[in-house]
Amino acid sequence: MWGQAFICGSLGGMLFCGKTGFSAAHHHAPDNACFIYYCFTHIAIDHKGSVGSVYRTRSGMNKKTAACGALAAFASEIASNKLNLNLDENDIEMSMLKIHIIQQTGLSTDSTNPPDLYKVTMAAYETITIDLERHIRYDAKDFKERQYALFTGVQIHGPNGTNYCWIGKASLLNKGVLSPLTLSTNTNFQPQFGSRSKRHSFNGPIPE
Repeated sequence: MWGQAFICGSLGGMLFCGKTGFSAAHHHAPDNACFIYYCFTHIAIDHKGSVGSVYRTRSGMNKKTAACGALAAFASEIASNKLNLNLDENDIEMSMLKIHIIQQTGLSTDSTNPPDLYKVTMAAYETITIDLERHIRYDAKDFKERQYALFTGVQIHGPNGTNYCWIGKASLLNKGVLSPLTLSTNTNFQPQFGSRSKRHSFNGPIPE
């Protein structure tokens, strides 16, 4: 609708661009601009309802692939009691993903009762939401006239190339005040669920 976006996501949809990255993005707009942020982690649900992997037939692959691969690997490390929280310079984003999610949400790392991929995904969503709101509040201190609409949640990859979005939180930051953003229903729009568009969304819960 508005042209090319400024991409600031990392593995798992994490926001590791920091204040320098946010500053770079905001320099593409005037001081009194209105910003919309879409920050989503992702997960897969196949045609049988199994969580964590899906056939990517559109790309010519005939076997299942994981989503999110990074979060699945994180969950697997916890379950196998092989969680490594040291900073690996050859895998910086993955290292930071694990460290940061645990620090922000207190995600359990108990291998005797490990969190499943659903719980790890929701912890990633919570972390992304916390980080986004912090960065936007920081920017708003210097730019009083800016308005920011924030959407966080989970992108869901379904079978046959379908994609949906679960909106976990929608907020508006205006004049330093963060308030819930209520989405109006457009009665003239009929969503075509099951199509291959990435623009469709729904507000239902993610199946556990």
